[in-house]
Amino acid sequence: MLAPLIKQLTEAVLEAEIESHLSTEINNRKNGKSSKTMKSSVGTFDLDVPRDRNSSFEPEIVKKHQTHISEQLEQKILSLYALGNSYSQISEHIDEMYGVEFSKATISSITDEVPLEGIKL
Repeated sequence: MLAPLIKQLTEAVLEAEIESHLSTEINNRKNGKSSKTMKSSVGTFDLDVPRDRNSSFEPEIVKKHQTHISEQLEQKILSLYALGNSYSQISEHIDEMYGVEFSKATISSITDEVPLEGIKL
């Protein structure tokens, strides 16, 4: 039941990550998506991971060749979204979890990518 929500939120983060990546690279753009099967504590799901033409995009939330989503990551994804945190708070959580700083603009892109009405529990 939660797998589709985790899939949707993870894909939204990946989209925001690639948009942020491409904004810093000239002569690079999106080049479709690749699909991989992810395993989580709530089941398996196919995750669509965006690609870029130069193959320089390195996702942070789900690394290349990663096939399992930890329970900690699942809970963080759901809690960040559900708690209605500010962009600064979400950025702090992500920095704490990954050791990676996302700008407020990137966080804004992530939250804009997730349509509230499309989420089914």
